[in-house]
Amino acid sequence: MKPEVLQKKITELPKKIGVYIFKDVQGTPIYIGKAIGLKSRVSAYLKTADARLSTMVHVATKLEHRVTESEIEALILESQLIKKYKPQFNVVMRDDKQYFFVAITNEKYPRIFLTHQFQTNKIKAPIRELIGPFTDGTSLKVTLKQLRRLFPYCTCKQLHHVRCLNAHIGKCLGFCCLKKPEQEDPKLYAKNIQAIRNLLSGKRETVIRQLEKEMKEFASQHEFEKAMSVRYKIDRVRRVFENARIISSQKEQMRPLEDLKKVLKLPKPPLRIEGYDISNISGMHATGSMVVFDYGKPDKDSYRKFKIKSITGSDLPRGKAGDTGMLREVLSRRLNHPEWPYPDLVIIDGGKGQLSSAQSILDSYTHIRVIALTKNDRHMGNHITFMRNGKFASALLSKLPAPARDVILAVDSEAHRFAISYYRTLHAKLMKG
Repeated sequence: MKPEVLQKKITELPKKIGVYIFKDVQGTPIYIGKAIGLKSRVSAYLKTADARLSTMVHVATKLEHRVTESEIEALILESQLIKKYKPQFNVVMRDDKQYFFVAITNEKYPRIFLTHQFQTNKIKAPIRELIGPFTDGTSLKVTLKQLRRLFPYCTCKQLHHVRCLNAHIGKCLGFCCLKKPEQEDPKLYAKNIQAIRNLLSGKRETVIRQLEKEMKEFASQHEFEKAMSVRYKIDRVRRVFENARIISSQKEQMRPLEDLKKVLKLPKPPLRIEGYDISNISGMHATGSMVVFDYGKPDKDSYRKFKIKSITGSDLPRGKAGDTGMLREVLSRRLNHPEWPYPDLVIIDGGKGQLSSAQSILDSYTHIRVIALTKNDRHMGNHITFMRNGKFASALLSKLPAPARDVILAVDSEAHRFAISYYRTLHAKLMKG
């Protein structure tokens, strides 16, 4: 395909999400790709310095596209088309990488995990099916995370006597990984696996129709709570596919994290940020909060509350000194939960004293960076304090890039809100008590 021909075809492409297909003179697909913006993505082929891409464009005689409603639908459609046509240049372009697959194990209660086609099976269970190939592992991980909240499944590597953490937070049905479960529901588990399999295979409407059927059956039996629960699940399935934020590689979503990386000299963007705040009045009903921002957005399922145990009102020193002891307690208790993913960045309220206190707990966790947000007399963020080469360093908030500043303030504000709400709940209970 000559450059002028490709240029003309590009002018006909929409600025929408979708999949593009280069075909040869026989009409056979030779390369398939997905794009957030079809026009801008395909335009890049006019200026490519990659010899393989240039060869592909030269061989191609046709260019087709399909618009999708969301990026995850583009990812799934791309996967289906690559699997169906096995385009020659898709294989060539990936010779230095491996496609991603979603593996489903062949067990009584199948497990689902992300893998490469030729990767060693770390689960050490026979594989029943590989769904794929997928070109974007990050997008796939985020999608599975979303779907698991709607259709729980097991990821435990061995059976145990008590319910796992995932069962307590709604990501596992609970009975599937117990040595001696009191009750089991293999049909429900199998239904969840099948729903995820269908969704990743492009059969979203099949899943929605099945859920709508269930909802009507519950309603006809006057089980309205169950019907509403299914209604919620239907809405969430639609949102997973309509919500453009599930593709975490979007430049706008990553920009604040890239800015934080530069300002704090981090080895990588802080994808998981934890914010901490202490709330008390003269030490009474003291509480601590932990909020989590994942890819710059609140992950409320991961929020945690701490009722301070080590310091009481009579023991509390004046001023901020008491907060440092409480902060050490909260961070120590948080680190006693290695099943919670560790953060890349921790944000606390205070100055050098609070920073030193946090560092004393996190010193051995060299991959976790800490910053303290210092506020002015009007309780508004003024500057941040952090450690650099073993010494205190600071930066005015007003001098930071706006996206990075907004993330810091959002985390701090949410930690304070969450701590206050927990404090008020405890205070109200004691007043009634």
